[in-house]
Parts: sequence; C-alpha cells; structure tokens
Amino acid sequence: MVEAGRPATDLQSAAAPLGFSYTAAEPKPMKGLALGGAQVSVVSIDLVLSQLALQAGANYHVALRQAQAKPEVLLVETGVTSLAQLYDAVTAAKLTGVLDKTDRGYVAHLPIAVWNGATLSLQPGETLLLDRSTGAFLLASGNLVGEAAAIAGTGEANPRLKDFNPFVVVALSGSARLERMTFADLGYGLFPPLTGVTILEGGFYAKPSPSLVRDSRFDNVGSLALVDAEAAIVDGNVFGASSGPALLLSGGTDIAARGNVVLAGSAAHGIKVTGGARSVELSGNIVIDAGLNGIFADAGAANLRIDGNLIAGSKRSGVSVASADCIDVTDNLLLQNAQSGIAVRDSAGLKVSANRLIDNGNAGISVTHQPDYGVIEIASNELDGNRVGIKGSTTARLQFAMNDFTGQAPRLLDGELVQFTDRFFNLSATDATPTIIDGLQLKSGAKLTPTGALRPTSCTFEGDA
Repeated sequence: MVEAGRPATDLQSAAAPLGFSYTAAEPKPMKGLALGGAQVSVVSIDLVLSQLALQAGANYHVALRQAQAKPEVLLVETGVTSLAQLYDAVTAAKLTGVLDKTDRGYVAHLPIAVWNGATLSLQPGETLLLDRSTGAFLLASGNLVGEAAAIAGTGEANPRLKDFNPFVVVALSGSARLERMTFADLGYGLFPPLTGVTILEGGFYAKPSPSLVRDSRFDNVGSLALVDAEAAIVDGNVFGASSGPALLLSGGTDIAARGNVVLAGSAAHGIKVTGGARSVELSGNIVIDAGLNGIFADAGAANLRIDGNLIAGSKRSGVSVASADCIDVTDNLLLQNAQSGIAVRDSAGLKVSANRLIDNGNAGISVTHQPDYGVIEIASNELDGNRVGIKGSTTARLQFAMNDFTGQAPRLLDGELVQFTDRFFNLSATDATPTIIDGLQLKSGAKLTPTGALRPTSCTFEGDA
C-alpha cells in the first residue's frame, strides 16, 4: 500500500511508460504553531448545529441529533491544542466519558467542535478516532491543522441511526492545512457536509488563509468536498474506495487539484466540478476505474483547465462536460473508458487539444446538443482504436486542425458528422489549415448558471491570440 507522505509518487511512476508525467512543486514547509492556552467545556449540540446551519442549512440536523448518545459536544473554546494537550485539558476539567487515550489513538465519544479563533493542531503520529456508536464527528469553525497524523471512524454501528458514520467538516470562519495525513472510514449520506471530509467556505465568513490538502490518503472516505472554496489547493493525495466523487469541487473559485491519484469508487465520478465553480485547474491527476465518469463538470462550472491527466477504465466517459462552459481539455491520456474519451453536451465553449484518445468503447470525442453560440476547437489530438473517432449531433461550430486519425481509420466520424466525411479524406496530422463545420445547430438562447448569472457566449483560452 502507498504510504501517506509520498502517496502519489509510486503510482505516478508506474504510469510513466504510458507517457504520463507530473512534477510536483516543492512544498513550502508547514510553519510550526505555538501550542497552549486550550480551554474546553461540554455544551449542548444545538449551540453548534445552529451555528453550522447559518452556512450549511439545517436539513440534516434532526437525523444528526438522533445519532447522539448524549446531546452534547466537546467544545475547544480557545487556544492551539494538540490531541495530547486536548486530552490533558479534558482530564483537568474532570470531563468523563468524553475522550479516551488508547493504544490506537484518542477516541472521541462526543462530537468535537473547535470554536472560532481556536485551533486543533494534530501532531505527527497522533490519531483521532471518532466513535461511530455514540455519534461523534469533528467540526472546526476555527482552524484544523494536521501533519503526519490520522483521523478515522471507529466502533460499532450507531444503534439510533444505523446509517450514521463519523465525518469531518471545516466551516464558518475555519480553514484547513492538512499535510501527509491519513483519513479513513468517514462520511455518510449524499450531500456535504456529512459525506466525509468537507471544507465549507463562503457566506459572511472570512478565512484567515486558503485551505490546503497535500500528500494525504483517503481510504473509504465518501468524498473530500470543497464547497465555495477560494484559492484552495488539493495536491498529491491518494483516494481509494470513495462512495461519492472522490474529490468534489462545488462552487468557489481559483481552485487547483494537482497530482492526485483517484482509485475511484464503483458508483461515482472520480472528480466532480459543479455548482458554478470557476477558474479550476485539474492537472496531472490519475483517475482509474471510476464507476461513472473520470472527470465530470456540470451545473454552470466555467473556466476549467483539464490538463495532463491520465484517465482510464471509467464505466462512462473519461472526461464528461454537461452544461459547463469555457473548458480547456489539453494533453490528457484517455484510455479504455467504456463510453467516450471526451463527451461534451451543452457547452458554450470548449478547446480539445493535444490529447491521446485510445481504445475508448464509444467515440474518442463526442459532441452533442450544443447551443447555437457554442464553439468547439478540436486540434492536434491523436485518435487510435476508439469505436469511432468523433461523434456529433446538434452541434454548433466545430473547428478541426492537425488531428492524427492514422490509428483510427476507417472509423472516423459518426452521427450527423458522417455527411462531412469527405472533408476528412486528407488525414494529414500536420495540416494547420482548420476544417470548420457549421450548421448542425440546436437553436437556444443563453441560459443561467445555478447562481443566476448568464452563462458565457464566448470563451478565451490561454495562448489564444
């Protein structure tokens, strides 16, 4: 098993013979925090849930309260505390049945809430175990910091709510900096903040610094979800056996997910970008055996750069775009996905360039149901052994240049594009003169994003004149 601390490098090296390469940026060392000043108390869980409801809503509160053995929360009121110091503070306050020290780690029998201005700083080697049977979870409305530590669910099934499983959420004014961590057996339900590890930003709450999750492992964690995050970085992590999208980016802006390895769950997307997320970079990731799509962008996501990824074995498509705009899909290897290598539906603008699309079960590239203002550039791609090269229906403007169909002939085009086959008789991969196809349009006006803004009617990509 790949160890936390260098979780992605072994699998990245194994993919090198396929032409995959990724060089991680040298991480800046984590600054040490001065521990001390921790004050703790036990308070009603309703105090904590009412605060969380201001940002995340309250639809799940009744069920979450039902899961509790006691309607109480261990509150870290102030200070910067490690788990060892938290245990000492709980002991000094004579709070019994709250936090136990065991050979496996510190077992929390109540939910832990880190309050505004306080910090839980997990030190190397420390393990926090959240007791499933008593309804434990971790909420940081202050800061959650961890280096070479672990957080996991533990214990028997919850007798009051059988589906309950511990989870971690950073919300309100909190931020997260998590490096070389291990997360295991966390998350339940379908929606954040319950689904595993959630970093929830936005609203009226200012963050002290952007969140960072780097070089960590997520084993049997529903999702790592970033909701309305800004300038967050998810770098060099390994995800295994996720029940939802291994990485979910919902809303937010200026987010980078680089060099991650996703061994995807059997019934979910590998990486999902949704909810109007903007200016997102997905680069150098490896996504294997996704139960749905390897990378899926929908619901008004815009200005995405999907660059240098290896996506193989997805049960649907390698990259799927549905009602998302201004997507740059460049230099990816899309291999043996059950449906298409790249599937695009209803996108106001897409650039598909320098990708290798090999042995995909349907089309190498599929374009359908484009708005009449949509423009798609397909250039310098290598198509080899797909069931068909490019499939299109109800498209707007398609611009082709310098694509290599050598390994794809004679199965070049499908759908309404078949009538243009004569334009592709010259299969030269060096002809820079674009072939432009106009007119297979599904007439439609500009639509709204989930945030109520008009979707773009044109896109500008890096490197465009």
